Formats: sequence, structure tokens, C-alpha cells
Amino acid sequence: MTWKQHITSAEAKARRKLSIMGKLSGTNWGANEKILKSVYQGNVRPHLEYGSSSWMTAAKTHLQTLDKVQNQALRIITGAMKSTPIHSMEEITNITPLNKRRECNAMLQAAKYCCTEDHPMNNRLTQLSSGRLKGSSFVLETRALQREHHESLPKQVKPIAFSVNDYPTEDKLRNVSIQTSVPNITSKDEQSDIVKKTHTMTMLEEQYPSEFWIRVFTDGSATNAKTNGGADKVNITTPVVFLTDALSVLQSLTNNKLPLLEQALFNIQSRITVLQWIPSHCGVYGNEQADILAKQGAGQQQEKNPVCLAEMKTIIKSLYRKSKHQDSYHHLSRPEQTVIFRLRTGHNRLNKHLNRVMKVVPSPMCPCGEAEQDTTHILQTCKNHQALGQRIWPLPTTIQEKLFGTVEDLQKTTRFVEEAEIQV
Repeated sequence: MTWKQHITSAEAKARRKLSIMGKLSGTNWGANEKILKSVYQGNVRPHLEYGSSSWMTAAKTHLQTLDKVQNQALRIITGAMKSTPIHSMEEITNITPLNKRRECNAMLQAAKYCCTEDHPMNNRLTQLSSGRLKGSSFVLETRALQREHHESLPKQVKPIAFSVNDYPTEDKLRNVSIQTSVPNITSKDEQSDIVKKTHTMTMLEEQYPSEFWIRVFTDGSATNAKTNGGADKVNITTPVVFLTDALSVLQSLTNNKLPLLEQALFNIQSRITVLQWIPSHCGVYGNEQADILAKQGAGQQQEKNPVCLAEMKTIIKSLYRKSKHQDSYHHLSRPEQTVIFRLRTGHNRLNKHLNRVMKVVPSPMCPCGEAEQDTTHILQTCKNHQALGQRIWPLPTTIQEKLFGTVEDLQKTTRFVEEAEIQV
């Protein structure tokens, strides 16, 4: 099966949704990268991936038609020129290539088969395959992927147990209060560690005074968030409040997404009154000590325990997840993002690129006549813009700071380009 008809249909649906992104912004106006990325991931990419775990045997030429849709979306998100390398757009947007996501989906599907003992595919994945010299199959492709990630994957998985919960649904965590916020603390970027610590300690003294409460700080740690797990708790000082910086865990509990943890808490809820979130790494002593001990536990000898399907999925997804890095680029407006990205990649309207790559101008030289017109030249050495550059950057500033510095640094660069009337 080449999956041609299915893939062609998926491409057509995705392209219809892709036109929405084109209406939301241009290179110098409209929605910024964050909004466009959300539109792509929520409305366009699902069409490119529906049933993709079955496409391991599809012809590469058909799959490439889907890759082209994502590439076009990346150009819309970044405001990049058509000549811009795809990997540069994937890196700045933190969007994984579709072929890697297809591999991830196939491995997730294979893991589900392996955990379902009575599924027909379970035997095919665990037994020897037929010795065909040509052709491929889901089994052969997923086995190759498992061999590739052999060192990172657990050796044993638990079978899926289809059973009702062991505790009454109407009573689960009835006596436990889950608090996911601290009064007066906003998002991470808006407040300093000192401010967050002050608000946290004030909340603890007012709501959970040590004379009447047992404060239990708890934390967990794992290498790359998936292996070598460690955990610890610290009793500080008599109802019980569990204090943790794992906000996502508390949010999942309130949405009934962690049944195994709910079961564990149900068994001990007579000894717990409150689960309270607190901010991490802001100097709260108990939280910092729990973090240190958890990391020490993660570094100790680990037992080789079987993992459940949910844990297996988390590990597989982590293998394909691109690491996030802080970049002030993401805090700029749409026009500013376009300018900075084009200057960084060198794929822009400066003469060097237009001559060497696009072949649309006769010479790569700058109008000043001293060097080829590229990013470094116009920002650092061009005599035509020397006075403007000294006004915007009174002190010596490196090209690295101008292109990868703080938000203020990047905004100075875009202002320089605008006032110099340089087309990038």
C-alpha cells in the first residue's frame, strides 16, 4: 500500500486550513510567531498526521508532499524567504520535522500493541518476522526504530489492565483540597525570586502556620525528565499540607488525568488535608532541600522496574522532543521578528544574498563600495550608516549582542534597519 489517496486527501485538507494562516499576517504586519504557531499546530498539522502511524510503508514521494505543507507553514510563521534553510525555521520555531513525528507516532502505536496482550499485533511485534528480502512493514520499521533507541527505552512494560477503579468514584479525594496558586504570585517572567519567596513565605505563615500544620515539602527528579527517577520529602515542623512545585501534576489531578496517583492519594487521604503548589527555585528552604535530596536519589542505583503504557509514552515522546532555549526573538512584534530572523540566517534582500543565491542583482557589493553587503557589514562596518550606528549603540556592541541579545538589543537592531531604510 502506497497510501497515495489517503495522503493526497490529508494534504488537500491541510492546505485549505493553511490559507487561514496567510490571511493572519504578512512579513511586516499581523499575528506574531506564537499565534501563527498555535494556529498551525492546532488546525493544520492534525490533518497531516491523522493515521500517520500507519504510513511507515508509504512511498517517500507521497510523504514529501506533506512535508512541503509544513515547510510553507514555517515560512509563514517566520516571515522567511523561500531560500531559507528548513532546519533554521524548525529551530527558531521549535517545530519537529514531520518525519520524526511520524516515527514517534509509530513507536507509540507499537508500545500500545506490546502492552495489549490479546491484540493480534502483539505476537507479530514480539515474534520473528517473515524473511522477505524486499519491501517493508510496520513491524520491521518500528523494530528498526526500537533498535536505534535501544539504550533509552525500558526493557519491560506492564500489560494494560482493563478494570474499574478500586475506589468509589464519588469519594475520590473528597477530603483533599488542591491549590494551584499562591496569592500575589503571577507568571515566572514578571517577578523576581525574592518577590516570589516573600509571597510564598507569607502564604505559609498565614494559611499553614507551623504551630498547627505539618508542612511536608516533596519533590522528584529524573535524568532528562524520563530516566533515573528520584524522590524525597522533607518534614519541616500539627492537619498536613503537602507542598510541591509540580504545578502540572496538581493541574492534572484536578482534571482527573492521573488515576494511579489519585488511587495512591485516596489510600492516604485521611492523613492529607491540602496539596499546595509553591514556586520552584526561589529560595524557600524546604523546597530547595527536597530538590537536592531528589537529585541525589536520581543519581543512585536504579531498579529495573517494568513501566506502564503512560510512562512508556512519556519516554518515547521525550526522545523526539526538541529542547527549548530562551530567545528574546519570541518576545518581539511581527515586523521585528521578520527582520531579526532574516538578518540571522543571511537569507534576506541584502546584495550578497540577492547576487550569490537569488541571481537577481549584478553585484554583491554594498553601495558604500568597501565590502559585500551582508548582515555583519551593515550592522558593524558600513560607513554609510556609521553615524546612525553610533547614535543607537554609543558603546561598542558585538554582532552577537545585536542579533541574539536581550529584547532591548534586538529592538535597537530593528530600529537601526528601519531608520537606515535598509530592505531586508
